[in-house]
Amino acid sequence: MQVLVGQLFPFTIFICLMNIIVLPLVSSSSQQHVKSIDSIADKKDGIHKVSHKLMFEIRLHGFLLWASMGFLMPVGILAIRMSNRQEGGTRLKILFYVHILSLLISTAGAVMSVKNFNNSFNNHHQRLGLALYGIIWVQALTGVLRPC
Repeated sequence: MQVLVGQLFPFTIFICLMNIIVLPLVSSSSQQHVKSIDSIADKKDGIHKVSHKLMFEIRLHGFLLWASMGFLMPVGILAIRMSNRQEGGTRLKILFYVHILSLLISTAGAVMSVKNFNNSFNNHHQRLGLALYGIIWVQALTGVLRPC
């Protein structure tokens, strides 16, 4: 287990640093949508404002789904790929809990999206998100219902 953690730690640090560097350069379609709606709504005042609550919800949604799909899923995949082929109870428990935590976090992000945002599924961001969410649940159900 110590060897596995020793191998995963530098890679995890590298991925976190790359995300910190790259994420500010990326603008999602939903952020552009919010900016365009906001600029239309407040054009008469000449001030472009987005409510603090909406900005918090957008950031939280992005962070939850990044933590799930961008961090926990890859860590779980790398943990199982880098581990020995031996059946180890501790490794399997760690893998199980990492994937369950990832599933719960992505579910929280999806529920938050449906509850707080306008989801007409007319743009690529929303369609891809829905497809990825379905794939996450298919993967989880396949793992739980697999034949022994």
